[in-house]
Amino acid sequence: MKKYLLILLSCSLAQVALPQDVIVKINGDELKARVKEITTTEITYLSADTTDILNYKMAKAEVFMVRFANGTKEVFSENLLSETIAKATIANPALMYQKGRQDARSYYNGTGALLGSAASVFLAGPVGPIIIGAVKPRARYNKSLPAASLQDPNYVKGYEKQAHNRKIGKAALGFGIGTGVSVLYLILSVMSPGK
Repeated sequence: MKKYLLILLSCSLAQVALPQDVIVKINGDELKARVKEITTTEITYLSADTTDILNYKMAKAEVFMVRFANGTKEVFSENLLSETIAKATIANPALMYQKGRQDARSYYNGTGALLGSAASVFLAGPVGPIIIGAVKPRARYNKSLPAASLQDPNYVKGYEKQAHNRKIGKAALGFGIGTGVSVLYLILSVMSPGK
């Protein structure tokens, strides 16, 4: 009995020790396999989890990438792009609008509007912060946003609406800071003894 267990354990370890390919599907699932052939429409492979010698087939459109045992990989980016665009167009418009607003709260900080408004008070008075606050931020300029979401006009509309609201608030705060510093400077210059 011990002999059979030893043989079974040896076979199991040999199966694990063999290099394996990994098929990464579009949905993120990974499948350990031994890829035999990649055609224009499908991928033929052996399952690494079993001792079957049957060839399995998977539609190539379901696969994002194949990572081979030797370290190389083959990426099917056209599958990912079409899948993400399809998901973006199918998504609920109200949900995408809210997602855009939420991402604006997370990714748009408006520091430039704050500093620019504070500095422009010295140069242009209240006109500078008004102009800065009036210019709407564009979603496409924010590189931290997911590219697939930028394909959805509802997401973009929600992001730009919320980002503009934040920018107006930051410009008003910058106006207040700039005005406060100007008044303080004026008071100090009047109170300082003349030469």
